[in-house]
Parts: sequence; structure tokens; C-alpha cells
Amino acid sequence: MTANEPQWRRRRRPVFSVAMLLLMYTLTVVLVPPWPSVHVHAADPPDPEPSVLLQFEPEGEAEMGDRTVYTGGVGAGLVRLMGGVELDRRDPVPAAASSSAAATKNTMGRQEEINGKPRNLNIRWDWGFIHHLSKEQIFDDERTAKSGEMDQHRSELRKREDDPENDFDEDDNVHDTGLEDWLERGGDEEGAGGVVEKRQSSRRRTVHLTLNTCTQPQVNTTAKKQPGHDPPQLMVYVSNTTANKAPGPDVKGKAQFNVPVELGFAQLDFEATGDVWVGVYAPGMPKNETGMWVADPQWNYELALSTKEPYHGFRQDQFLYLVDTDDTTALLITGNMTEESAIDGGVNESGNAEAIMARTPPYTMFAQNRNASYVTSGLERSYCAIRQLLRAPDSSMTTRGLGNLPKQQFHLKQLNRSSEYLGYLARPHNISDPSDTSGILWQPMSINTKKDGNCQIIYNLDFCAEVAYAVPSNPTLFPSTESLTTFYDSTAQMWHNNFTYSLQQIPCHANSASTYSLVRNCADCAAAYKNWLCAVTIPRCMDYSSPLPYLAERSSTQLFWNATADGWQKHPFMPVLAPREVADWKASGGWAPATNITVAQIPSRNRLIDQKVMPGAYKEVKPCKDLCWSLVQDCPANMGFQCPKERSWGMEMSYGERDTEGDVTCSYLGAVYFLNAAPRVPFSWPVLLAVAAVAMWFTAFT
Repeated sequence: MTANEPQWRRRRRPVFSVAMLLLMYTLTVVLVPPWPSVHVHAADPPDPEPSVLLQFEPEGEAEMGDRTVYTGGVGAGLVRLMGGVELDRRDPVPAAASSSAAATKNTMGRQEEINGKPRNLNIRWDWGFIHHLSKEQIFDDERTAKSGEMDQHRSELRKREDDPENDFDEDDNVHDTGLEDWLERGGDEEGAGGVVEKRQSSRRRTVHLTLNTCTQPQVNTTAKKQPGHDPPQLMVYVSNTTANKAPGPDVKGKAQFNVPVELGFAQLDFEATGDVWVGVYAPGMPKNETGMWVADPQWNYELALSTKEPYHGFRQDQFLYLVDTDDTTALLITGNMTEESAIDGGVNESGNAEAIMARTPPYTMFAQNRNASYVTSGLERSYCAIRQLLRAPDSSMTTRGLGNLPKQQFHLKQLNRSSEYLGYLARPHNISDPSDTSGILWQPMSINTKKDGNCQIIYNLDFCAEVAYAVPSNPTLFPSTESLTTFYDSTAQMWHNNFTYSLQQIPCHANSASTYSLVRNCADCAAAYKNWLCAVTIPRCMDYSSPLPYLAERSSTQLFWNATADGWQKHPFMPVLAPREVADWKASGGWAPATNITVAQIPSRNRLIDQKVMPGAYKEVKPCKDLCWSLVQDCPANMGFQCPKERSWGMEMSYGERDTEGDVTCSYLGAVYFLNAAPRVPFSWPVLLAVAAVAMWFTAFT
């Protein structure tokens, strides 16, 4: 080395030869005993880890039929398990079939996979497929980025060569020849002296493996004996060692990992350093179940291997809530859609509320009758299976309800009355591309439709904008939802106009000495009155046949008028009564017992309902007590607002109390089942007087 030799050439020569390193490695492998065996068994663990490091080595023994893995020796990697698997360092248990299904032996060939692209295949009993993701697919974008970086450096070099003012001497840390040599070595430079390491062999990339079972075998209903259980789940095995290019249940003595499939969903996130092989197998049909399953459909599954994000997803959190139902429809809503929605079980959004409201609604919803759930029974976590169900046709954005923040609402239609449905919330990764089958699925929720037929959901009102629930209805007089909505909304607005005239007589903008309150103003009074008026004028309707104790009977002596049949009915689904039957019905007290005439004579709170809608008898979710208390608290005393005394008959028949657990036991605007769980603090006169005293003291001394 000369004194003028550039610094980038001043590298320390290796001390050991390659032959010596190989000799040391060989001695170590021979002399060091293998590690203790690791037994992996299925369990119901807590939430899965966000990533899994898979670094299997061919040394040792592996038998994954019962998820027993033997790893050991120098170079054996760590295994961190995910999704229902835990480590137990005990002696391995001999292989044993977890069910009566026979071992799979029929591998149908290898599928070459593309990073981020799903593979959809049909698979029969006792079949299997091998999926291969090459290292080129895993690291292709890194190589592309590196190539672009090298092209940029070469471009800069050419610019320097073309510039006559650039005259590098040999002592410069960055020399033209040195830059070319750096580019040829891949562009990795470390240390002040320019020490370069080749890291290609140690590069890692997180691979997201997900599987959804789309369809499964169905029970042969004509068979004399049926299995009495759901079809078995598919089996998934993973290997990233060239010693095992066909992982599966029959593999002996080679490293692999069994990914559990639960309710049609499997996921594994792991670090890959090279090629990955995935085996997907259907179990053999048990001999005692031959003829109990129909020939088609068999299983159909969708597998994806991606280095960007999981193609399929499943969330156990709840982010879909029930607003209300009638006999044929249901209204549901998501939680608040904000930049922190993940805290409440959703997906974090980008941008402010205005930007979120302007976008295409990102969620979708599916529903299935509980009685027909056998089709997807055992596939409740599969987005691929659930997206084949009935989709909610009406979806829109709203700020109604909790926090007045963006939410997405769904109006399910064409449901059966007095039926239970399962509602699934889903979020496609690309809502604008129907061919994109990727997405996230949430756990299902229960939806029960009403029975009697004289309650109907209305929402998106112009004046009472926070109203969204079922109201007393009559489809023969109000055949469209729009006409019924207009009737209730215009009635409330008409009465609010009269209140506005009275409020104008109050000195709302007077000084502190003349105003009616130091802690309330006319805007507070107007808001409190509107909330109370909309809740009272537009009653929340429930079936008269409902036994819930917090409901109040309304119009118990009234009959349902069928304008189409030109006759009276007890309920829309009952026969039309003859004139004599109508007279006998009214004389007997109607639905209420004769001994309870007081209750039977209570009409609808809004008399126009009995006069124009004529829904017959129904039950009402009474308005919340705090709506009346807020009205008295926020408005001037000379307006004469008063509430019934606590625990009086009038209070019990007119108002209800909120449920601290989130059930809608009283009606208030924006109410959603089990979403608005925080109770409102009751109105307290001592607190109000204390606040007023402090305010008066502050005014007097300022």
C-alpha cells in the first residue's frame, strides 16, 4: 500500500482462510448436541403476536401431524407462534390423529404464487396443493429500489465526469473508481473508512400468509344418518427450507409449521430469508361418514402470500351496532370513524371529519338468516365465504349520534318478520374494484326483526335529524317511507315554530343583570326543547306483544285500519273484523284487561298518530327523564315547563330511565344499542344553585 493509496482501498485483510472457517463449522456441528425438542399444541391463547419468525433448519426431526416439532443443532432458528398455538417444552408426544379423518396423501401439484395475488382453488377430500413463493417474488421490490438507487449514483457520476470544474485528487474519500466499485458491490457502505459488507444472505422480509375457506362440503339431507357436526377444517403447513418443498401431514423428519385454520380463517406473519412453500390439504373422509356428504360443493379456498399487508383479515372487536328494526328492515351503524378508530375496534381513517364524509363509504355489510346459517356454519371468520351472502343495498355516511362524528349506516331490507339474522361488518381493501377479493371481516352480531307489523324505521329527517328508529306506522295509508317520514318531521317542526314565537319574547341578548340565567342562554333552551319535542312527538315504537318491562302500552283499545281492505284489524297480519266484532272489541277494552281501564285509555302521546296513521295498539319506548329535566333547567321559568314528580304515576307512565350498560330502555335522540353506554348525569337542583351562587359572587366582584 502506498502513501497515496485512497482510504477506500485501505481495508484490513482477512485473518482466517475460507478452508479454516469450514473446518471450524464442521467440528462444531459434530460436537454440539441438538437442542431439546419443542412440542407445539393447539390452545385458545390470548391475542396473536404481530409477527412470527420462522427460520427452520433441516437438522433434527419434524412431525407436524400432531404439531410436534424437533428442532436443534447449530443454526436452528427461533420459532414464535401465532394464532392459537403455544410452546410447551416437554418431551414430544407420539403422533396421533386429532380426528377420525384419514391422512392426506394425494398432492395435486405445485402452484407458483405471485406476491400479493390470491390463488383460488377447489379441493376434494384427501387432496392437497403445494404453493411456492420464490425469493425473487419476496425481494423483487427491494431489488428494484436498489437498481434505481444505483442508476441514480451512475447518473451523478456521469455528471461529475462531464463537469470540467470537478477535479478529484487521489486522496479524496470518494473517487470515481471507488464509486464504481461501490456500486458494483451493491451500494452498502459502513464506517468512516468505507468498510463494506455484503448483506444479501442476511436479508429478511415479513411475509403475510392468509387463507380463507370460501365453500365447504354440505350435509346430505337424504342420508339416513347425518354427521351432526360441521365439515372439518382444511390443514395448512409452511416450510422455508429447501429440504422440505412439500410440507404436509405425512412429512417425517423435516422442519415445517402447522398453521391452525379456525372457522375458515388462517393467518401467519413470519420473517422469510428465501423461498417459501405452503401445503394446503383437505382431510380424508372418515369411513363412518361415507354418503353423509354431498358430492358438490367440496372445499374452495383462497390463499394469499404478501409482503405488504395481510390479504384477508378478521377482527373479534365489535364495530357494528344496531340502531333499530321493524318487521322487514334493520338499521345499523358503525362506531365513530376517526384517525383513532382502531381503539374502538375499527380501522384508523386519514384526514378530518369533512374529508371522511366526502369519501366513498369504506365498509360494507352482509346478513344471513340464522335458520339458514348451516351454509356458512364453521366459516364465520372467512371473508371469502361471508361476502357471498346478502349485502346491505343502502349504505351512507352520517354524523348522527355519539359525538356527531362520521359513521357509516346500513339499511337492511327484505328481511323476514319475527326472525333472527346474523350481521357481518366487512371492509374491502379496494371498495371501488369488485374483482378485488381482499378485505377484513368482523365477528357477527345478532339482529331480531319485529313481529306485529305496525312499526317502521325512519331516519335522515330534515328537522329532527337525530331521529333514527321505528315509529308507529300504517303501510296501507303511508305506503312509502318518505311519506311517513314527512308526516312525523313536519308535525314536530310545526310545533317547534310555535315555541320559537314564545322564545322571541325572552331577552336573550340582554346584559347579565337582565338575562334569565347566568349559566344558560336561549340557545341552550332551544336545543333542549328540540331534543325533548322530537323524542315526544315521534315515539319509538315496539311490538305490542313484546314483554319488555320498561315499555308503555299505547292505544290499547284502538284497531289497525286497513285502507286496502277497507276494514279494521287487530294487527296487520290478522284477519279483517266484521262490524259486530269491532263493536265487541271496543266494548271489552281491547288488548288491555277490563280491570285496567286507566292503562287502556292512554292514547298515543301525539294524538295525530291515532287520527291519521291509525296504527292500532303498540308499545312505546318512553322518552328519557333527563330530556324533561334538561328542558326545565335550560329554559326560563316563566315559560312554564314542568316535569312530573319523581316516582309519581305520571312520571312512570311518561318517562323512562337510561341503562348504564347501553341497552335502549328509554328513548333519546341518537340512541344506539350498546354503543351509548355512558349515562347522563341526572339534573340536580343543589348543584345548579351552587353554580348560580358562584356565578353571582363572581359578577358582583368584577
